[in-house]
Amino acid sequence: MANHSSQCHSHIISVQPLSDYSDAPATVLLKPITPASTTRYSKLTNLYFYHTVIPRGSISASSSLDVRKKWSSYPHPEGQLYFKTRFSNYDVVTEANIHRQETEIQVTSCLKFIDDTIFQQQIVVPPSSELFIELDESPFSCAYYFVNHDARRIFWLEQTSTELLDMGSIVSESHLDTALQRLYWVHVEFFPMHVYAQVSPQVVDDLIGVMSHGAADRLTSRSSTFPYTAEKCSQLLQLLSLQRGRSLDGHTLCFVARIWGAIENQRFMTYYGQEHAQLDRLQIMTPEEDMDHPWVKAIANPILWGIPNRYFSELHDLFANEQVFVDQWQIFMTTCNSEWHTAVVWTFPVIIATILSCLLSRASMSSALPSILSASGSLATGSILLLKHQGLQDATASFAARYLRAAKSHSIGMLPSAIVFSLPKGLYLWSIVLMVAHFLLLASHVVGGLAMFAGACFLTLLVWAALYVTSPDEYDQSSILSKLLCRWHSLQGDPQGLGSSV
Repeated sequence: MANHSSQCHSHIISVQPLSDYSDAPATVLLKPITPASTTRYSKLTNLYFYHTVIPRGSISASSSLDVRKKWSSYPHPEGQLYFKTRFSNYDVVTEANIHRQETEIQVTSCLKFIDDTIFQQQIVVPPSSELFIELDESPFSCAYYFVNHDARRIFWLEQTSTELLDMGSIVSESHLDTALQRLYWVHVEFFPMHVYAQVSPQVVDDLIGVMSHGAADRLTSRSSTFPYTAEKCSQLLQLLSLQRGRSLDGHTLCFVARIWGAIENQRFMTYYGQEHAQLDRLQIMTPEEDMDHPWVKAIANPILWGIPNRYFSELHDLFANEQVFVDQWQIFMTTCNSEWHTAVVWTFPVIIATILSCLLSRASMSSALPSILSASGSLATGSILLLKHQGLQDATASFAARYLRAAKSHSIGMLPSAIVFSLPKGLYLWSIVLMVAHFLLLASHVVGGLAMFAGACFLTLLVWAALYVTSPDEYDQSSILSKLLCRWHSLQGDPQGLGSSV
């Protein structure tokens, strides 16, 4: 394995000692943050482009160093430049550009205030600690957090709360430790190029064991809580196996920390190591409120052939405990898009056939209009849904969670989305029924009403027989109507045949 200098090409920048900044503000407002809430991926870009003259000969770095204070710069594997220095008995990292004098002054002011706070309050900072600071728009404030590399936790100089830091609710102190460890790995992922020597290569072996179990769990369970699919686990295990037994470097530590962060986040979400851990993806961990206005579902289901009940159940399972597994989201959205596309395509033959039938003698446009309107409604709603959800099958889990959270009603849950998602297929089925009724009405003028009634009964019997044959024999309802409804619900994907309770 290559040494440090060949890995990241660190640079040295001379900075004036703290005593040179006598005009620095005496008080700086410190804002506790977490590694997940920094502005790393939301900075405003302000690049200045220019041309310059390149002198003859080789260009060597400046050797003017101030031994009292030195910063090193490191490019992150993604490309972001960050700076690191040793200050008092802990390291300091920042993404603020120390090359700019005004930024250098502001950073040094923050460091001086933090150091004075530690001294005045007699706070013990472990020697393996690392301070991250992020400059604010105001020159008199900055955001910060500390990292303890030995304990693999983050901490702050003042009392704060999980609510203020947007860390989520906890159920125990050990649950909080899981959250802090997850944030530690996020920090290491963002600043890996100088710290890899402090991290034991054992983290790779431990991660291989966790990923192997996760792959097996995914392969043997349809409702595993592991965040990666078996296919993703296999790909990641191949990468990790290449690093087994080798010393860490910054690039390897970056992606190892990212995977550990994802696993620790999932452990936090599923109460790993707690008295009541979530062992199944569909296991509801918090009591759910009863849905208001149950009459809405009672009306929508029969009108739309029970399809809203299936969508409601799928959306409920998809967003159980307000968690989203990206592979389940992709399967759901792919299925939805396919169903909407099919409904849109097959509405055209219905519309064309119904309109052409009106050209026949004794044809009535009034009997054809309901079928045409239903098919047009299916076409319109299906097209809108396809347009609005184009590409969402490839969305991330965080985007899917925001989408579902916005779609969830406080009073009736996912029912509005379930009804809307059901419209293309439901209206298409109504257009088929109304088209057949229109054709039977036309035929009755030729062969008579009694013959057409017999034909309608025969069609009904065929439909019932098809549903009966293609459904599991697990029902014991006495009436033919009950059996017909149960077969239809089963065909829609509701194994109970009666819909899930709300």
